[in-house]
Amino acid sequence: MSHNKLNLVIGAPQGIWNALGDAGAKKLLDPHPNVRVEAVNDEEQFTKLALEADGVMTYNFKIPSRALQQGSRLRWVHSIRAGIDFVATPELLAAEHVAFTASKGPHAPLIAEQLVLLMLSLARHMPALVHDQDARRWSKDEPGNARTSTQMLGKTIAILGVGQIGGHLARICKIGFGMKVLGMSRTSRDCEYVDEYFDRSNLHKALGEADVVALCVALTPATEKIIGKAEFEAMKPTAFLINGGRGGLIDEDALIDAMNAKVIGGAGLDTVTVEPLPETSPLWDLPNTIITPHAGAYTDNLGVEMVNFFTENIRRFAEGEPLLGMVHRHEGY
Repeated sequence: MSHNKLNLVIGAPQGIWNALGDAGAKKLLDPHPNVRVEAVNDEEQFTKLALEADGVMTYNFKIPSRALQQGSRLRWVHSIRAGIDFVATPELLAAEHVAFTASKGPHAPLIAEQLVLLMLSLARHMPALVHDQDARRWSKDEPGNARTSTQMLGKTIAILGVGQIGGHLARICKIGFGMKVLGMSRTSRDCEYVDEYFDRSNLHKALGEADVVALCVALTPATEKIIGKAEFEAMKPTAFLINGGRGGLIDEDALIDAMNAKVIGGAGLDTVTVEPLPETSPLWDLPNTIITPHAGAYTDNLGVEMVNFFTENIRRFAEGEPLLGMVHRHEGY
């Protein structure tokens, strides 16, 4: 690798490059006159090149411990995913001399849209209506088959994690539906669309007030299974749970019990603990549950947004400016 320029290694599967498109990939491979980029999709090759790199971007390849030692060349690690749980080894978290960033921002409005879709689909019985259409049934006029939708206007949503995604969701719910927005956030409480913030100690109280509970918080040891049996019991029997974070935020055994016993009104899941979800999973058969295949960010504009974010961060790295998407190492996101 050349030592006349900053060396950046990008480790990602071919599917990521396909999502970026030809123009996006070309731009990312030549992002700055003082940066040389090498892209690989093999972890062994990535490990070798990372030892000589100034910066690395990785989708799920771990950073070799030797590259993270004091005195090594590496000065920047970027997680191509918004979540860091795939790459955040103890060695990386401890290497505070290495800047650590993640793709916080580009996905946010896209995932917020998906959460609104799940919320409205549950409220308006959309899966059942689509089944009726497939069966050519006009169920509204059939005796005993009329479905009453839930109006979102003026309802209350509790957003766990008012960061990038949660902030966009708060804006849509407040402006678009006039909802009361309750928000839980550890590091920032300046979102103008949140009516009231609450702490983890007041989680059950907030859950009891909410018509919709949205999970936008990062998955960390502190948030794993943040929604379990006690939390379902604290929710309204008509409430909807929507998850745009990570599957591990929910105790799925407790979810299965809660949905089968009609403890809550519905669940919308864009992410689950094991992905792809096995065909044998009981989650598929839960009543009033919508499952989408972690597809919230996959829109027609994703590639453009991601490339713009990546190249701007590369420019900042090359020119010694503050980086976007800094990770809170000790909080785990």
